[in-house]
Amino acid sequence: MAGNNVIWQPQEVAVLLLYYKEKIQVSGKSLVLREVHHEECSRRINEKYGTNFTGKQVYYKYHKLKAEWKHILEAKSASGASFDDEQKKIIYDETEAVKMKAKGDKRAKFYNVPIPNYDEMEFVFTGKHATGEFCVLQAPFDRPGRHDDDFIGNGKPNQEQGNGDVEPSQHYDSDTLPGSDSPISGGSKRKSEDKQKKGKQAKFDYAAVQEVTDVMKNMSETMRFTQTYLAQNGNIASMLKGRPEEAIKQWVAQWVMDRYPTGY
Repeated sequence: MAGNNVIWQPQEVAVLLLYYKEKIQVSGKSLVLREVHHEECSRRINEKYGTNFTGKQVYYKYHKLKAEWKHILEAKSASGASFDDEQKKIIYDETEAVKMKAKGDKRAKFYNVPIPNYDEMEFVFTGKHATGEFCVLQAPFDRPGRHDDDFIGNGKPNQEQGNGDVEPSQHYDSDTLPGSDSPISGGSKRKSEDKQKKGKQAKFDYAAVQEVTDVMKNMSETMRFTQTYLAQNGNIASMLKGRPEEAIKQWVAQWVMDRYPTGY
């Protein structure tokens, strides 16, 4: 399990889901998942199996499972598909499933095979339990600006989301920019002019990047306040849950205008 090559065993995934299920059962809609929860979950797994998972690795796995759950819902809703509740299996035409797999369709791997931890994922990611549905807002690692649907109970797959199956822990960053400038032929005057142009271009590019960075920071702060507000006002969160995406966007926009009338 060294570096980013994290391998999860089925029993470890089961403990992860059970941990969040227990937390949700206790806290209900007031729960906001934070770094402390992921760290606590990693300690529970490590103590039980002698592993060395970190809170971030648990966080990444949680969101990967959440993305897989969206694909499961898509697979269940496909025309001609049925569900075997006893075996937790989505029944679908074998030939069509093979074709989908060949095309790289992420739904294909969930057809005609038992889905491990189905009940636990259903509870954690859709909020189904004996007392009804609830909503959980997340701000893991105090970075709420993730493009993720953090409303538990929203069974509608987010079509605009990127590849949810790519685990964030597999991403690598590099401080080295690819490519280098080849020597420029000609006199020193030409070289000096080119250097000046490059310097101006670099300053312009930096200014543009800085502007975008500032905007993203402001958006992150706004989303942090919005999530906190909804977490503390369950009636409003319940009102928004299940509404069309455009209606939620309009509400958030009005919320921001009311609280920041002068802008950033």
